[in-house]
Amino acid sequence: MDQKSKGVAYLLWFFLGIFGAHKFYLGQIGMGVVYLFTGGLFLIGWFIDLFTLSNQVDVYNALHRQSAATPSQNVIVNVSTPPTSQAPKASAEKQILDLAKQKPILSLKEVVTETSLGLEEAEMTLKKLVEKGIAKESVAADGKISYDFS
Repeated sequence: MDQKSKGVAYLLWFFLGIFGAHKFYLGQIGMGVVYLFTGGLFLIGWFIDLFTLSNQVDVYNALHRQSAATPSQNVIVNVSTPPTSQAPKASAEKQILDLAKQKPILSLKEVVTETSLGLEEAEMTLKKLVEKGIAKESVAADGKISYDFS
């Protein structure tokens, strides 16, 4: 692709700008058609291009210089991978028991907010710990359930 000239772009803008000639020159076909049917966006777009046309030519040249240097159309996506030295996640039981060392009476809300467990996993694990006799489940008068690990 050839580099576009600012001089040619400004000449097209001045003499044929209300018809979008400078837009077609820069490969902006859609905007060229809009300018063609609206008289340069009712001369407002044509006037704004007086100040922005130089940058439009620079952008066109930069984009086409880059595509000429790299003929393939590869898309590069940065995807981070988890570090390999990451410690394995502690089991649900271990997370709850570690939390119970700090605070022997826990609610389901505390378990969910202070561990990496989801609501269902925390609830199932607490029930398993109660079944095993590791914790005692109690229901307060207001209906709140707590788990006693003392």
